[in-house]
Amino acid sequence: MLWEFYICFLNVTLLLHLSHGQEHQGAVEVHHISAGHFFQLKCSDDDDAKDRTTVTWSRGGNQTLNTTPGVEVRGEVMWCLPTHTFHNGHYTCESEYPTGSWEMKFVLSVDPGPCPVPAENRTVSQGMSEVVFCRQQDVLSLDPTAHIRWFKDCSPVGKHGETIIEEDCPKRLRLVNATESHAGVYTCLVEFSLQGRNYTATHSTQLKVNKEKVPLKPQVTYPRKETFTVEPGSRVELVCSAFLGVGEGTESESSMFWTVDGRHTDHIEQLNVTKTTILPRSSGVYGRSTLSIYEVRPEFLNVTISCIARNAVGRDIGFLWLQPANHSGFYTCLCLCLAFSMVVLGVAMCCLFKVDLVLAYRRLLLLVSKKRAPDGKLYDAYVSYVHGDGCSKAEMSALQVLPEVLERRYGYTLFVSGRDDLPGEAIHDVTSETMRRSRRLIIILSAQSASPLHPKMEDQLPLHQSLQDRPSYDQQIGLYDALIQNGLRVVLVEIDGKVDYTSLPKSLHYIRRKLGALRWRRPSSGKSSSTASPNGHFWKCLRYHMPFKPKGALKPQPTPGINCSIELY
Repeated sequence: MLWEFYICFLNVTLLLHLSHGQEHQGAVEVHHISAGHFFQLKCSDDDDAKDRTTVTWSRGGNQTLNTTPGVEVRGEVMWCLPTHTFHNGHYTCESEYPTGSWEMKFVLSVDPGPCPVPAENRTVSQGMSEVVFCRQQDVLSLDPTAHIRWFKDCSPVGKHGETIIEEDCPKRLRLVNATESHAGVYTCLVEFSLQGRNYTATHSTQLKVNKEKVPLKPQVTYPRKETFTVEPGSRVELVCSAFLGVGEGTESESSMFWTVDGRHTDHIEQLNVTKTTILPRSSGVYGRSTLSIYEVRPEFLNVTISCIARNAVGRDIGFLWLQPANHSGFYTCLCLCLAFSMVVLGVAMCCLFKVDLVLAYRRLLLLVSKKRAPDGKLYDAYVSYVHGDGCSKAEMSALQVLPEVLERRYGYTLFVSGRDDLPGEAIHDVTSETMRRSRRLIIILSAQSASPLHPKMEDQLPLHQSLQDRPSYDQQIGLYDALIQNGLRVVLVEIDGKVDYTSLPKSLHYIRRKLGALRWRRPSSGKSSSTASPNGHFWKCLRYHMPFKPKGALKPQPTPGINCSIELY
């Protein structure tokens, strides 16, 4: 062909030119390219490009490129936009450095034919897989959105029935199980934009397929270097997979075996190669071997266990190690979970049995505590009650029940409104002073409490106020201390059912919502009346809200029968 003769002529001319004794640094590159496509020459790829001072391009030894149409120089790069047959010839790039110069020579051979000229030759054995790359990284860096199309012998790939897979990263073709039909010229056509104009660039690879399969060394694919965690004394099966080669006779010439710490498994008890399978496939021969360890002994731990694959060409080894399982993490997590569960259970128990725990703690303190230091208080609790019209339940509870249990049995000191008042005393002054010298305020409410007034205050109200408009004075003072001065703790006790707080002061309603109330009910109908046990839930809760009674308190005394039932809600 004419273009082949021209290429030979250019090469001979270049050799004659170099043989005349002229000395040049660098190398000579010969490029076979196709007309009509973008092409670039790069002066050098060395790492000293940053130290380069000037770059000079020339053609034919001394001709500048300014007169060559379709050629643009960008520093160390020369572009052909696009290539034409008149671009054939010799090009020189000279780089100047502070320490000298570097010169590279290029030979361009532009083919006018419709199919791109191969710039690379590759050979693959029949039955093997091969990859063809699109070597246009410089072009793809100019336009990352470039589009690539693949051709084989100037036709789109895949039209000849071959198994060809296009892969995008990197830009390449993968040929699976190569056959004679895969032979040919593969071309990647890159369509891109540069400076507002569209161009194409090509790279072609001549692929040849050898009919004779070349023997290959085996390769252990798994394991390569693996570590397994095992339980000492347990049974373990280890699997090894390997590629054993290609071609006829590979099956008979290939083998797989195991060694433990350099010793063959045939010489070690508790070890047995239970199964070795040789699998011939279209892409080659593969093997799989299983090593069974009936009991993991200490001598099998932390030693090298090797899987060896061997054929007529050579061998390959895969390594693995067995290490004993470390349960410290499991036990740590277990301990943390148990500790957390115990904390949650403890908190739940404290919430559920808070009253019993506090009372038990107080009983223990009685064994070691001394007499209480004076705090200026005379009474443990001030007892006030709301007296409804025609109802004496609250009064009965204040005057009979509480003194029977709290005073006689548990030694508390109570001031009961209506019981401990002295005739002729100024109610306002006495009540205020008594409240100041009390540690708790117990307010007893009954379900029939319609009037929040103490009977003794009726005659002291203005004429325009009714009995339902004001709380008793002692309750006013106590609620003021509890809500404003935060100096007196209030305990609400409800007698016989739910109390309607709408007719009572808002301060009582607020304390009811915030602190709750203790409820004392009569026994249900049909049940015989029984004595309210001091260990019952109501009395436990009431004692919980009462202040601690140190040594010196009165010892418990028997309590007479009380016709009531106690409940906390």
